[in-house]
Amino acid sequence: MSKHSVTVTLPTPFEKDGKTITEIELRKPNAGNLRGLSLLGVCEMQFDAACTLLPRISILNERDLLNMEVENLTPLMTEIASFFVDMKQ
Repeated sequence: MSKHSVTVTLPTPFEKDGKTITEIELRKPNAGNLRGLSLLGVCEMQFDAACTLLPRISILNERDLLNMEVENLTPLMTEIASFFVDMKQ
């Protein structure tokens, strides 16, 4: 795992393509991944922003997100927001 990606362990594993998914790797978004999104919406962990961004930076697709257990969304959205926080302060 590099500083350009994080691995999120899911509280509730789910099935995707016949495999049990227990964690998701998120790549740090670049400017192109944020196209059409409000950065404020992304940082405020708005669901619509996450549904647009997550398929661009992970193995998840929109259907995965719509069917996902709610408790899995919070850690994913928290990690996305953490990409935009300067921890050097």
